[in-house]
Amino acid sequence: MTTDRTDTSESLALEARQFFDDFVAAFSTFSGKVVARLFSHPYMVVYSDGSSTILESVEHTAQHFQKYLDGYKCKGSKSCHYEFLEVVPIGASGGLVSVNWRLKNSDGETIDSWSESYFVSRTTAGLLAYVSIDHAGS
Repeated sequence: MTTDRTDTSESLALEARQFFDDFVAAFSTFSGKVVARLFSHPYMVVYSDGSSTILESVEHTAQHFQKYLDGYKCKGSKSCHYEFLEVVPIGASGGLVSVNWRLKNSDGETIDSWSESYFVSRTTAGLLAYVSIDHAGS
C-alpha cells in the first residue's frame, strides 16, 4: 500500500495550521495550563543551546509554559503570531512542522522572534506535539 505524499503533506499542513492557530489562541490566555493541552506527555523540549528536558506530566508542561508566558507578559507581549510554516510528513501518523514565531506588543510591534520545530502526531483530538526544538533567534 502506498500513500500519496502530496495528499499527506497537504493534509498535515492543514492540521498544522489548525495546531498553530490553537496555539495562538491558547497563548492569548497567558495560561500555561491552556497551552499544555496542545502537547503530549511526556514532552521533550530541546533548547537553542542544545540542552534538553523531558516534562513528564501536563502539570510540569503547564509550569514550563507558565514561566515563559509570565516572562513574555513582563516584556510587554500581548500576542504571538507564526509565519513561514514548513511541513515534513513522517509516515501517515505525523511529521515535523516548523514556524517562525513573533511576539507582538499592544502597538503590533515585534518584541521578540525565533524559529521552532515540532514533532507532532495525529490523535483523535488533532495534532499533539511531543518534541519541540528551539532554534537560534532570527
